[in-house]
Amino acid sequence: MEKRRRLFVSNIDFEVTNDDLRVMFEEFGPCLSVVIAVDRETKRSRGFAFIEMENVDDAEKAVKALNERVINSRPMKVAFDKGKPAEVRETTKQEYFPPIQRVPIFKRNRRMDPYVQDPTKELSYRDVNALARFVSERGRLLSRKYTGLSSYNQRKMKKAVKRAQSLGLMAYSK
Repeated sequence: MEKRRRLFVSNIDFEVTNDDLRVMFEEFGPCLSVVIAVDRETKRSRGFAFIEMENVDDAEKAVKALNERVINSRPMKVAFDKGKPAEVRETTKQEYFPPIQRVPIFKRNRRMDPYVQDPTKELSYRDVNALARFVSERGRLLSRKYTGLSSYNQRKMKKAVKRAQSLGLMAYSK
């Protein structure tokens, strides 16, 4: 297995900067890159870094010499970067999906209570044509969802339908 040039440095003190790490690791050979992981919100170091050395031999020397070195009372861990497993890399790829647009599947039919809109209208058991609009084919009063009546007028409508049915003006429910 071929050893890599990229190193993983952990347990770093939060005050250590990229320049401090670069100076430390360039004692063993030239560094291509030094990156300390930083928290997005606080912009504070997360305590680990990635360093890429120019040669594999220089990277091995740095690992042997700097592993467990104490910096600001913290023993720094230095090892070769193992990288992410292939499974993790594939699952973290984010594909672009267009934003979801809310499409109304069922258009709600808002009906207004005709007896609230026009106060001159009167609810009567004798007006069978008006009552029939609020009754199903089976002779039962439709729910408020379909009638659009207020709860007060729904109760009055129920009483009027029952009375019209009991007098024989409307058919009974089956």
